[in-house]
Amino acid sequence: MERYMEEVKCSLCEDTGWVMGKDGVKKCLCRYSEITEDIFSRMRIPRRYRDKELENFIPEKKYGHNFILTRIEDYINSEDFLEGKGLFLVGPPGVGKTHLAVGILKEFFKRKGVVGLFYDTRSLLFNLKASFDGSASSREILEEVIETPILVLDDLGSERLSDWARDILHYIIINRYNDLKPIIITSNIELKSKKKVEEDILENTLEERMGQAIASRLSEMCEILPVKGKDRRGTALKERTGDKK
Repeated sequence: MERYMEEVKCSLCEDTGWVMGKDGVKKCLCRYSEITEDIFSRMRIPRRYRDKELENFIPEKKYGHNFILTRIEDYINSEDFLEGKGLFLVGPPGVGKTHLAVGILKEFFKRKGVVGLFYDTRSLLFNLKASFDGSASSREILEEVIETPILVLDDLGSERLSDWARDILHYIIINRYNDLKPIIITSNIELKSKKKVEEDILENTLEERMGQAIASRLSEMCEILPVKGKDRRGTALKERTGDKK
């Protein structure tokens, strides 16, 4: 009887999907090699960013992008996230902060099987406010944001916060801080000022907008990575329209 042997695609698990580790049987990494639309939806990654990966982020040496990618790789490959350590990506609009944050979420899923959560901060606050009447939907949103293994808060501090919005963000950050759950933050403004200013001058920082207590917690939770560069959105628009100026 003629036998047909299929080629084994994964040498780790021999296509069984499971491998024996020091802590017992675990799902093989090959089972996380493809991110499906279902996983995108579970992580709430916007359609515009679903093709973004760390490997297709084009680094520019003069802006120190290789150092940033190295630090991100070190973070993903470590167990720091289990101790509540995150990253704070800060820089002007369009330099690729959201691209990097989405890439980090994807890599945690592909390498460790961790399903995180992405939220644009303004969208999160809008969704909560629209349902914040004690309804189940608002409680479910808050519970999801607080309990997810890794949370991306995109564009934090992009606008002045109302007292209600500040209280909600305080609640989320303090709970994740206390439970050792990491946050990946992107922001256009610095966490704290690097220079001393007069008391009557308001600084354009997250510390000024959210308060010293929260800024202190975020400083402890997150490694700050300044992301510099040219506006990639503007460059992409010029390429699509044929404007090379």
